[in-house]
Amino acid sequence: MLKEVMGKLDYAMFDEIAVVIFAMSFIAIVWGALRLRPDSVERFSNIPIQDNVVDPRKGPNA
Repeated sequence: MLKEVMGKLDYAMFDEIAVVIFAMSFIAIVWGALRLRPDSVERFSNIPIQDNVVDPRKGPNA
C-alpha cells in the first residue's frame, strides 16, 4: 500500500511546498521583528555589564 502511494506522488509539487513554507516562516520572522516596540529593541541591544541581568520582556520592576 505504501509503495503504491509513494509511486503515485508527484515530486514536482514538493519544491513549491518548500518555497511556500520558507516564505511563510520568513514573513513570520519579519513580522515579529517589526512588531517590537523601540524601547524593547533598545533593551534587547544592551549588553549586560552586571551579574543580575534583567529580563528585557519583563522590565526592571518585575
